[in-house]
Amino acid sequence: MDAVADIEEALYAHWSLFGRPPTGELHEEDGLLWFETPIARLPYNGVIRTRLGDGAAADAAIARTVERFRERGVEFLWFDHPSATPADLGARLAAHGLAPAERIACMALDLRGYEPPPPTDGVEFREVRDDADVQAYSALTIRYWDIPEHERPRVGALHRAWGTPGIRYLARLDGEPVGKGYLSLAGPPGVAAIFGMSVRPEARRRGVAAGMTATLLRRAIEEGCTRAVLHSPPMAAGVYRRAGFADACPLTIYATTPLWSGDEELV
Repeated sequence: MDAVADIEEALYAHWSLFGRPPTGELHEEDGLLWFETPIARLPYNGVIRTRLGDGAAADAAIARTVERFRERGVEFLWFDHPSATPADLGARLAAHGLAPAERIACMALDLRGYEPPPPTDGVEFREVRDDADVQAYSALTIRYWDIPEHERPRVGALHRAWGTPGIRYLARLDGEPVGKGYLSLAGPPGVAAIFGMSVRPEARRRGVAAGMTATLLRRAIEEGCTRAVLHSPPMAAGVYRRAGFADACPLTIYATTPLWSGDEELV
């Protein structure tokens, strides 16, 4: 498969985890792949893949899915991915009240012959292995997405239920968790995908993001992967390009509300 196809397949596989029972539901119907959870805030409900025709049937399928989310009173997102059809998907989503929330860069890196840099001095990168680590990882996620108090137990339950086929890591400074990252192995064979990278603002410019990226890539190589892929918001793209990732294609996320609270950074 080429890099763009790997990126898309890894994206579908990772985001499908949100629809894994018992914390969510995954649906594939009418040319759409979408997930829903009881969590009302982004990014916990959304459409991952769109393969529709060009006519009125496409609008009807979009309308039905949009209405289902709205009946539940949840925020939701919709990926306009490279192979999405119809070609004017963005305009059709806008007609149903969704706005382009972010245009992100999809990237790929050939891991054959790649040598990650040495670990970042002063920062501990450790795989999430026990319940305390899961709670710390969940807490960073809750802060990043600005999840309200009443939704937080559901986010914690989702993280406890995930398990394989991904590997979660925490970054610690002086014993305190300040960053996280997720290495997905759920996509095409030999392809690892980086998701969920974030660093708390007070730990920025300490090499945490670069060190986490290197840690995840090192693990991907250990797992026998030959390609790494990801999709990155503009504020983090520089970290990945410096690590050797090359831009492969753009991707636009449409959503009912802004994606970011503004309090958290990735780098």
